[in-house]
Amino acid sequence: MKIGIAFLFLGALAQDDPLVASALRGYHHPWAGFREGSAVTYRETSRRPEVDGNGNLVLKEVVSQMVWSVASTDGDKATLRIQGEGQDSEVLHHFALPNWTQGKGERRAEEDLVVGATRYPCKVTAIVIDADKDASEVTTIWQNPLAPGWAVKVRNETFMRGKINTSEETLLIGVREEVKVGDRDVPCRVVQVTTEVDSGGRVVKKEWRADEVPGGVVRRETRHYQRGREIEAAFTQMEVVRFSGRK
Repeated sequence: MKIGIAFLFLGALAQDDPLVASALRGYHHPWAGFREGSAVTYRETSRRPEVDGNGNLVLKEVVSQMVWSVASTDGDKATLRIQGEGQDSEVLHHFALPNWTQGKGERRAEEDLVVGATRYPCKVTAIVIDADKDASEVTTIWQNPLAPGWAVKVRNETFMRGKINTSEETLLIGVREEVKVGDRDVPCRVVQVTTEVDSGGRVVKKEWRADEVPGGVVRRETRHYQRGREIEAAFTQMEVVRFSGRK
């Protein structure tokens, strides 16, 4: 089973560039701070092509379940244990700064972003790595302190000889939606994460996020596209069945 959680790392390392340091304020790893024993159980539903009794190709839903838990913590790192579907493994994660934060910060013109019925005037910061080289990277961050989460929008782009090679955009699309987890209604912000490559592939994830849940994601719907057409067999849905633990 592939949970597909995207880990972003942030530690207590010093950031020399004041613009970058300011943009990173409030940014944290989704597992950071959770104590040993904190756990979350994920249920994932995927589609598997198979031939029915009439010889027709159909998509059958397959449900699997896994548990992620904090096995131990040690300062700026933690060991996560992954169990279920015949798997039992441990992975060490360091809460270090992501590579793109080592670039040079640039202030861009402010922009207004609309989420639902709310307009957020955003401060815009670009972080550039190797701007004068064949391979470069630009991460642009739109922020408003009144919006939930760390940023209203984040866009990371890699370039090869001035041409976009890959891009990933995380956009706030909902300020507060409740998701049922067991007998609890968990208030969530909703984001859309769109990843594109120059070959025409695109992955769109809709995520319901809450900081009180270990790992940060309460529900996720993932759709895959190739040259504009959805690949129906690749659709997956993940939801949290239960969680425990606190910071």
